[in-house]
Amino acid sequence: MATTDEGPSRRTFLSRGCLQHSVYEWLTLVATLFVPLVVGILTVVLPLQQQNLSERQNENSKTIAINNRLQDIELLHDQQKQLILNTFEKDLTSLLFRYSTISSSNDTYSDGDDEEEHDDDDDERVSLVIRTKALYALRQLDPPRKILLIQLLIDSGVQNRINLSHADFSLLVFPPGSFYNQLQFVNVIARNMKLQRISLYQSNFSYSILDGTSFNESNCSHSDFSYASLQQTDWTNTDVSQVMFNYSNLLGANITPQQLTAAFSLQGAILPNGTKALI
Repeated sequence: MATTDEGPSRRTFLSRGCLQHSVYEWLTLVATLFVPLVVGILTVVLPLQQQNLSERQNENSKTIAINNRLQDIELLHDQQKQLILNTFEKDLTSLLFRYSTISSSNDTYSDGDDEEEHDDDDDERVSLVIRTKALYALRQLDPPRKILLIQLLIDSGVQNRINLSHADFSLLVFPPGSFYNQLQFVNVIARNMKLQRISLYQSNFSYSILDGTSFNESNCSHSDFSYASLQQTDWTNTDVSQVMFNYSNLLGANITPQQLTAAFSLQGAILPNGTKALI
């Protein structure tokens, strides 16, 4: 009998529902309220997401624009440096051509002491102009192009008579295996250069600041480093026979006693351990 009574009660509950409303009616009501709620939420959320997306796109666009601008500026600076080097090469060629023409003319139409004095004056003027142009260009150029300028001076045969004192050659990396014999780097600033596996026979680095420079496996024989600052320099497997180290500062330098023994002179030099040479 209990089972028979339970059946009509359940059917009555399902049909009448709760609070005199059927389950279907309640579901319809919930759906009716839920849809506007979802629409309202989406109305708020979607614009915010769209705004965030737009902001990210704007930031990306700005970043791309800035990077492109920086690349354009870098390219422009590179072109300007190349133009400076090209202009120097053109001016150097023109000066040397004019000087050779003047010298040939003087050889043809004059002789004696006056001719020699006139040639010296012309040579001094040309050297001064080349020096001025070279120093100006060196202040503008990056390290790789500075090496190219030095090579231009060497190839033109004027490097040994051009005074490049106070020029800054720091961080230059010379190509290994090159020949820079009789290089004139007198009274220059040249910190942390790389002069590795290079021939520097009879070169002159006197009065220069060469701290941190590497001469690893190079031939520096018969060169002059008098009064040079050579702190923390690297002389591993470097030929320093007959080198002048007079009054140079070798504090912290990587150079062996055997190498120093092969030097021509160490008079007044500060040795790697901080002591002063007695010879």
